[in-house]
Amino acid sequence: MPRLTIFALAIACAAAAVGCFVGQWFGGGDLPQVAYISSDGERAEVQISRPGGDDPISISPRNAVAKSIRWSPGQRYLAWVAGGDVALLMLYDLETEETQLLVSGVDESQPPVWAPEADRIAYVSDGEDAPDIYMVELATGEQTRLTFSDEREQIGDWSPDGQWLVFTQEGRDGLLLRNPTGVNLIELTDGEDVNPVWSPKGDRIAFLRDSGEGHDIYVLRPTKSDDWTDDTDELAVADAEYDETAPSWSADGRRLAFVVRFDDQSEIFTVLVDGSEREQLTYNTADDLMPDWSQSGDKIAFVSLAYGNSEILYMNRDGTEQTRLTANQGLDTQPDW
Repeated sequence: MPRLTIFALAIACAAAAVGCFVGQWFGGGDLPQVAYISSDGERAEVQISRPGGDDPISISPRNAVAKSIRWSPGQRYLAWVAGGDVALLMLYDLETEETQLLVSGVDESQPPVWAPEADRIAYVSDGEDAPDIYMVELATGEQTRLTFSDEREQIGDWSPDGQWLVFTQEGRDGLLLRNPTGVNLIELTDGEDVNPVWSPKGDRIAFLRDSGEGHDIYVLRPTKSDDWTDDTDELAVADAEYDETAPSWSADGRRLAFVVRFDDQSEIFTVLVDGSEREQLTYNTADDLMPDWSQSGDKIAFVSLAYGNSEILYMNRDGTEQTRLTANQGLDTQPDW
């Protein structure tokens, strides 16, 4: 796929009935900006807000229905998926304030996954004949198919050293590794495992395992070296009687934030990677969901229904000073910091 010029992009976006949008930079505040999706039930916009800063901005056209978002490492780019009859992988550049169409025909149920150098994005195609993992080069628009299966894959994460993509496959137990060149398929685990997330240092993978009564959080690491092709060890770091989801790594890789679903509500916890020092951070009478650590590791953004509809809040890593980031009539979800 050739690289799109702005003129060609305008034609492509109009043809896809998504529209194009040029955003604006905003300042204020000392913390990095948080991206999230704000929906009114009919539309779902991609918005960016900086804690303590100016009003949020929308970087997506009003007729778009955003499905997922992901910041690039360093927050230069924001990748997002626009749903529709043909789902689109879009790219917003914070420096040039331009939006670019990267790929059409992606799986709108899966968020894009960035390479650590922010030069490539992995995604799942929505093609009936090839619902496989691909990657696209930002510089050239070239697309490379990485998996070749009749079963749909679910992308997990890209290793911090850029050497591996971890993913799962429908109808097959366990986590799988694939080199971004499309070779060396490795089976990591053999349980009913989903949602793998690499630690910032690349020495561990957190994931969810279905115990038959709910999901527990496990951490996987190589046994003898840093080589993921070698033997690995598994440790259940959060295996309470209730369902646990949404593991998110702290910047130093020492703690995981996650959600525990109780009988009547969901709350956010953290735990050390060895399973010790489990701490409950939220005690609201409504669901608290989707924790996401700041890049500095001292704050956690999350979704709370404490105000009726879902809003984005942030707090210190110990749960103190919970502060609203959003306050509107829409449904704000999927914070990415």
